[in-house]
Amino acid sequence: MLLLLSFLVLSAYFYLKSELGEAPSAEEEAAYARLDYYRDGSFQSPEEVVFYFDKVSGGKTSVLRFFTKSQNAPDKPLPKVMLNKSSFPSKPSDYALYWLGHSSAILELNGKRLLIDPVLGNAAPLPFMAPRYDEAPIKREELPDIDYIVITHNHYDHLEKETVRSLRKGHFIVPLGVGATLRGWGIDESRITELGWGDKFRKDDLEVRAEEGIHFSGRDFFDRNKSLWASYIIKGGQKNIFWSGDTGYGGHFARFKKEYGPFDLAVIEIDGWNNGWPRSHMFPKQAAQAASDIGADHVLPVHWGVFDLALHPWHESIDMFLEEAESKTFKTLTPKMGERFVPGETFTECWWK
Repeated sequence: MLLLLSFLVLSAYFYLKSELGEAPSAEEEAAYARLDYYRDGSFQSPEEVVFYFDKVSGGKTSVLRFFTKSQNAPDKPLPKVMLNKSSFPSKPSDYALYWLGHSSAILELNGKRLLIDPVLGNAAPLPFMAPRYDEAPIKREELPDIDYIVITHNHYDHLEKETVRSLRKGHFIVPLGVGATLRGWGIDESRITELGWGDKFRKDDLEVRAEEGIHFSGRDFFDRNKSLWASYIIKGGQKNIFWSGDTGYGGHFARFKKEYGPFDLAVIEIDGWNNGWPRSHMFPKQAAQAASDIGADHVLPVHWGVFDLALHPWHESIDMFLEEAESKTFKTLTPKMGERFVPGETFTECWWK
């Protein structure tokens, strides 16, 4: 009995250790020390990320709630377009997107295919924790050939070990420190480019530039801000796209417009907000203002419809965002999960109503 118990404990330990991922090496941390946004062994948010236990709205926050079905979940399966390998053209188009739910998406740009923040399972290190509301619109084995995989940060709802390890081809573009996790999962170093804020990757007439956001990183209790988080400016062909990643609201959006605009599309996170953590994510009103600040023609709201991360009904954020967007000049895109769409050409509807 003792032998069996020891085996189970060790198995659980090594499983969790692998899911959590490796931390940057001492040599890497020494190199980060030259950066003005790295201090005392950690990356620094432009504005402090705070947590107020006494101001949490929507119910009590407890890790235990992630082990059961959310009371905020939809009461029936959500409409979606199920995808497989044959759903995609053999050669990626010059401009098209597929929203896969939450922050995951496939972007076809200038004949290349980018996979962004691919999470097709749950949002936690244990397989039964933080479950999805509904199945993803594509299975890992049905993903098409991918040229580039872009990761915004290492939180579980943005970086998933099983999906990463299933990607046999494609080059990873990630923030500083996330490369250590990928290497620990068996991704060869030659397939990884790590970017700091202001750094850019160029290849195949594609440019991906990392920029700042008000957020944090971490996959356990001991690695907070040991790796960086990022938003991205993605250029290809005649298109210029802003991808917000997770961020609180701040003056950086207006700065990005001035330095990198105009933008054809802004992909903006709209969910994850709560009075208890007011700067980690944008409230819908702030997200609409950020979309206006960035000055994009079209806006795709993401980071909603899949997980209950912030204690409010599953469609509340998109409803609130659309209400705020009525007074703005940009056009909001609301595709079904899995639906192929071309901003400016494809009509999308409020499919959840």
